[in-house]
Amino acid sequence: MSTPACDKDSIREILKRLVSEGVKIQDAARQQSDSEAAMATYPYLRPSVGMLPGTTQKFLKLDGTVQMFYQGNGYFVPLCIYLRDDHPTSPPVCIITPTAEMMIKPNHRHVDAQGVVYLPYLHEWNRKSNLVEMVQAVGAVFTTDPFIFKKPRPAAGPPPYAAAGPPVDLAAKTPVYSHKPTVAAAPPRHPPPPPPAPRDSGKPVTKDQYLAKTKIIEDLDSVLENSFRCPISMEIMQDPVFAADGHTYERCEIERWLQTKSTSPLTNEVLAHKMLTPNHNLRSQIRDYFSPVSSGTSGASS
Repeated sequence: MSTPACDKDSIREILKRLVSEGVKIQDAARQQSDSEAAMATYPYLRPSVGMLPGTTQKFLKLDGTVQMFYQGNGYFVPLCIYLRDDHPTSPPVCIITPTAEMMIKPNHRHVDAQGVVYLPYLHEWNRKSNLVEMVQAVGAVFTTDPFIFKKPRPAAGPPPYAAAGPPVDLAAKTPVYSHKPTVAAAPPRHPPPPPPAPRDSGKPVTKDQYLAKTKIIEDLDSVLENSFRCPISMEIMQDPVFAADGHTYERCEIERWLQTKSTSPLTNEVLAHKMLTPNHNLRSQIRDYFSPVSSGTSGASS
């Protein structure tokens, strides 16, 4: 699979810019070819000029998302790859870049808290190594021990539950008469009414009950919102469409995928065709879910 000409030109222009700014690139042709191969294999990587966190030195950077698999499901993992000026003598730097809704798994064996990847492949890097194999090694780690996941939902605010106080001594609140009334009560003219239908106990909702109910609601919201996200970009879909694999994607994301691939982003199986069908039902659900509730009454026209 070849790299689009526009991407080849972008890489070439970036390398020229780095050289013009004084970066001493050891092997520009190798950086060009390795970047092209990586972008042809992983079409969501894009070239740019980047600086490693905490430094001012500029590098050729490839960043975007790469499809990785865990338990048979495909996930698009965001990452950046920095090519050093002496590439391929020195290994590249690979950093996992979680979105605002993601986080790095704490104490992961191969990815530190800043997202920097440590692999035997990088430790044993030599001039025959390449970026495609490096990303494959990162994907192999993800398959057995995912290093990135969605952040847990924040805890709910103070719950509006009634605090359970000490038991009330009803006897103490009942009036005590020192003598019986002198006038006997008249017998009722009609039989007493039937006892009222059973009602709720009236006990206040406890904190545990409230939090349990809140968690159920939050879990349902989380599942619902996840169904609204494109499995490629992980963003809420604006124009959801069906692909031949039966899954729904954001139109622009799946169209970009199909420009260079003929497989399903989720199953990696070959698609029967590349036609896309609008998912009108899901689009309406997303619109209704996120639209504000209208309130108030309209005034009468004069």
